[in-house]
Amino acid sequence: FWAFFVLWPVLVPLVLLGLLLWIRRDVRALRVTRLSRACRFLWRDYNASCHYWELADLYRKLFLASLVLFIQTDDGSSKLLRLIVASVVSALFLTALALVKPFKRFDDFYLACTANLLLTCCFVLGTVVQICESAAYEDMCDTLVGFESAFGASAFVIVLTVAMIALSLVLFVFKAISALRAPTIRLLSTGRAPVMDMSKKCHFHGFISHIWSTGQDQTHTIVRQMKLVMPDVRIWLDVDCLENLGALEESVGDATTFLVFLSVGYFKSRNCRRELYAGLALDRPFIPIHEADVEKGGAALEELEAECVEHCVDDAGFGTYPSYSGPAEMVARIFKKEDPILWVRVNAFQLESLKSIALRMLRHSPYYMRSPNILTAGAMVPGEVPPYAFVGPVTILVCRDNDGAWSVAEEVQEAAKTGRALAPKVAKDGVVAIREADDALENRV
Repeated sequence: FWAFFVLWPVLVPLVLLGLLLWIRRDVRALRVTRLSRACRFLWRDYNASCHYWELADLYRKLFLASLVLFIQTDDGSSKLLRLIVASVVSALFLTALALVKPFKRFDDFYLACTANLLLTCCFVLGTVVQICESAAYEDMCDTLVGFESAFGASAFVIVLTVAMIALSLVLFVFKAISALRAPTIRLLSTGRAPVMDMSKKCHFHGFISHIWSTGQDQTHTIVRQMKLVMPDVRIWLDVDCLENLGALEESVGDATTFLVFLSVGYFKSRNCRRELYAGLALDRPFIPIHEADVEKGGAALEELEAECVEHCVDDAGFGTYPSYSGPAEMVARIFKKEDPILWVRVNAFQLESLKSIALRMLRHSPYYMRSPNILTAGAMVPGEVPPYAFVGPVTILVCRDNDGAWSVAEEVQEAAKTGRALAPKVAKDGVVAIREADDALENRV
């Protein structure tokens, strides 16, 4: 007996404590190592600062399930002390749980609080049953509790317990539905929030580079909105993190990805070019974000590319990137390797921009680099505008004098072939037809 007692209640928790102490820095920094990945079952459900909570919960379970039996070993089952101690321990743990709030997800936190509250109530009600059923307290059931017999007390306890469980289930379902509708990014392949891990050498998921004159407001909006749809994301932003302008290159190296906000004057900035050269030298994945609205400091991609060619000519990248081969390398990395993400600030369209940024960042995280297929289906946000389609044939009239209108109509025609039509029997290949407005109106006349 004592061998098993030492093995399970003593040695196992000590081993788990040793593992948590060993990986605590990696967990708090969201860095992925082989050991921290193998121990994810210990800390993945908790905030980084509360990664030890699983161990605290394990000790609580051990005490209530076994160690409490060592209280009055001879006749403790007929006394009240065990129930009183168990009630106090459960109440204290519930208080600590409410104050610390260790869980990442609110539904996990709510479920843990509910379970501990029910457990505390069960111990308190057990005290009532013990008083009424024990011959030692024969006259105290009516005097202290208010029941004339043990049957009445037991019936009261059963009814109250069932009512508490039913109420808890109703509240839990309500909270679960609310959590599912929360406007946070979920992967379509799993239906869950993405795993936000980082490489061992980084403390941020992304570094966002921008010029203050034409990109400061937009990048601040991007970072704040990304925090809303992905609460665990860490993006380096100068106003939040910059303490020393001379440490820009080090800050770029502290992030897994390099976000480039393209606006007028970006490539003219010496500090922005420093960040670009550092990104190239460290071979960070570039995620270009394009501001196209001229009134907000944007420009066409062709103009921004020309600005890049004109100004990204610094020899050896200010000494940061000795093998820099010139503007062509920078253009290929920013404009050619992947299409820049168009930044749109209006309602549902902004959400699409944020989802695109998030998916590109996730593609370069250690977890999804090992399992890239998880991201193939894309992402969604509960409550977002769903896909729409035409229910029947539609003709788009295009004025020949409206530059670009025909290409837009062709995009609509192509998109209609893959849309979710409300009328499934409609032949999608012929849903949208394009005609010149002048010809259609002449024929009508």
